[in-house]
Order: sequence, then C-alpha cells, then structure tokens
Amino acid sequence: MSAPKPSALLSAIFPILTPLLLTSSFPAHATDGIGYSASAFIILVLGGFLLMNLMLNGLFFFAGKYQNKGFSRGHTSVSLILPAIALIWTLVDHVGFADLALNIGLITVAVGLALLPLQLSLHQRAEHGYTSLLLILGAIGFLALSYLVQPIAIFALASAHIALTSQSNTKAKVLSILTLIGGYSVLAYWGVQTLQVFTQ
Repeated sequence: MSAPKPSALLSAIFPILTPLLLTSSFPAHATDGIGYSASAFIILVLGGFLLMNLMLNGLFFFAGKYQNKGFSRGHTSVSLILPAIALIWTLVDHVGFADLALNIGLITVAVGLALLPLQLSLHQRAEHGYTSLLLILGAIGFLALSYLVQPIAIFALASAHIALTSQSNTKAKVLSILTLIGGYSVLAYWGVQTLQVFTQ
C-alpha cells in the first residue's frame, strides 16, 4: 500500500484559503503542492501587505489616531491575520527544515511589525486640525497605487472610512465618499478579474 501524498492536506484546504489571498498574480505551479506555495504566499502577499501596512501605520500615527488605545489594538488585531494564515500554511506545506525555519523567521518579523501600532500608541500623539486632511490624502495616494496593484484599494478604503468618521467639514466628507466610491470600484473590478481566473 502506497503512502499518502504529502500534498493531500494542502489540496484539501487550498479552496478555503484561496479567497483570503490578496493578489491574483500567483503562477499556476504555486498551487501544485510541491511545498513552495507557503513561501510564495509569504513573499508576494505577506510582504506586500507589510509594506502597505507600514505606510498605513505612519499615516495613522501622524494623524493622531493611535492616541485611542482601542484603535491601535484593533489595527494590531487586523494586522496579525495574514501572519497567522502564513504560519498555518507554512506548518502544513514545507519541503524541509531550512524552508520551515526561513518562513517562520519571516513570519516572526511580520508579527513584530504588526505589533507596531501598540508601540506607537505610547507616544500620545493627539489628533489635530489636519487629521482628516492627512487621512484623505493618504487614501487618495493608496487609491492611485491601486490602479497598478488593485488589492491596495483595501488600504485606501480603510483610510477613507477612518477619515469619514473623524471630525471633518463637509468638503472633507465629500472627498472621503468619492474616495470610497473609487476604492470599492477598483476592488469590485479586481474581484471579478480574480473570479474569472479561478473559474476558467
């Protein structure tokens, strides 16, 4: 009797993990279960997320949003989701100790960066008159980048939603709403394109 294939468990959970991916640019061989799909996820998805999230950290810090402890804890919790997925995927799909150690090392760095809002909240930088303006400008910047890499629209939506709920004048609220419309449009387009890729 032949031994079970090591890729069987990966093949079983891949349909569940697929909707969680933040990019549709994986090559076809990244899902064939040879042990490198977790590394591809960490490099392409988690790496890109960390870069954009660091920019979001800076935006929220200079806007004074981390003065609210609940806000900083919430941002930290959301930031830990992808490292948790990457850890589970790495434990399930790796080709040896070296691959496992490298991926866990990268995930550890990701967790450390995800905890950054908690550290920034200790600086007690308060909100100010330019808070909404900074958030809106950040949202517009993310939206512009999303026309090159569509998943970045998620960060534009996060910034615009926070700007909309912050104390701001009518003009700022209108800009936030327009940014939200643009962000959801880009995200919807990316969703349709991704669905077409996986249904072909």
